[in-house]
Amino acid sequence: MVACGDGGQAPLATPRLSYNGSMPFPAVAAEAIVLTPAVSGTLTQFRVNPDLPPGLSIDELSGVISGTPTKASPPATYVVSATGAGIRVTFLLVLSVTEPPRDLSYTSPVSATVGVALAPLNPSISGSVSHYAVSPNLPPGIVINSTSGMLSGTPSEAKNLAPYTITASSLAGHTHFILLLTVMPAPSGATPRHGPARRGLDHDRIRPLPSRNLPAVRTKPSGNVHASDGLASDK
Repeated sequence: MVACGDGGQAPLATPRLSYNGSMPFPAVAAEAIVLTPAVSGTLTQFRVNPDLPPGLSIDELSGVISGTPTKASPPATYVVSATGAGIRVTFLLVLSVTEPPRDLSYTSPVSATVGVALAPLNPSISGSVSHYAVSPNLPPGIVINSTSGMLSGTPSEAKNLAPYTITASSLAGHTHFILLLTVMPAPSGATPRHGPARRGLDHDRIRPLPSRNLPAVRTKPSGNVHASDGLASDK
């Protein structure tokens, strides 16, 4: 209580507690942080519940949260409480620990074909990723999923072998991978098994008949051929 001009007493201002920064506060694994509370009034005996991520702690006298987080953790709400002049105040601190993306890789080089669906290409990566992007633009018909980083689609235009830089990023940082990709032209249509039809006789297919012992024939003065004469001569 404090004295007023008329001899009365005015109530003490209610203490207030807060932490400045974005919500959730983006801590980064393996990087030290310090969060200092903004306090109005007299506050002591700071506590937090549940326990902070591994590597972080709160000073019970000052309320300063500090340390070096050791591993990634999703956004979570931590209730920071403090007491002063018999009053207890709280603040809801939302904190996340992200791990910078690293070790991004794809199967490379990749050969695609116009008109043939590309087998989906998924990235291999460590750490936290919030967004994928590629530069320059992929060949027409092939796209990248900005959330998962998967490449898929059916190419519609032939392209020579070229490098494409894929970037995986998050609040904690970013990493790159250079993918080599080529798109081959569509294969030509199947050729017919036989050539075009030809008019007239197909002389290539004419084969001589096998020889036989045919009867001899002779021509009479009339010029007519009589097979029976040939047969008679064999008798």
